[in-house]
Amino acid sequence: MLSFVDKYFDVYQLRQEIAANPQLWNEFDIRTNHPQSPHREMSDIFVRYNARENFKGDRHRFNDPHEPVWWKAAEKLPAVQPIVADLMQAVGGIQLGMVLITRLPAGNECYPHIDMGWHATTYSKYAVQIASHPKQHFYVENERLSAVPGECYFFDNSKRHGVVNASDQDRVTMIVCIQIGDVSCR
Repeated sequence: MLSFVDKYFDVYQLRQEIAANPQLWNEFDIRTNHPQSPHREMSDIFVRYNARENFKGDRHRFNDPHEPVWWKAAEKLPAVQPIVADLMQAVGGIQLGMVLITRLPAGNECYPHIDMGWHATTYSKYAVQIASHPKQHFYVENERLSAVPGECYFFDNSKRHGVVNASDQDRVTMIVCIQIGDVSCR
């Protein structure tokens, strides 16, 4: 359910670009704005997903089948695309889905949940660690890991998963959704 990708990514430039653009956090807060969302203690930067203009107020319909596009944040974070291209090549990806950068502040949690819907069942999920601390960990059911910046891991989002940040530093992760082969990610 958790496995490291045999590739290290240089995330220094991306970390600098994110720091230089704090206005990008939660520009679109569909995952974080609901008081019962498992992501409510996090902040997001949508870099690629369903076109923003397709959002008509219904978060479930927005996650229906769509052709992902790069959002304006990609222009301010040019280091994203080379990392994503290298990851696509490393895992044999045939279709790129969402690219989302998440931040979990010190002392907070992404609560246990299972991802549902079309996007979650169409794409495999990979996490590229951008900033971390040993007192932070990601878990899927009974497995857990603490990745260092530049490490990348696959996780099975159809299983109960979450993140705990018991450190005094923000945890920043880029989630890259990739379709592998011509079958479902499972």
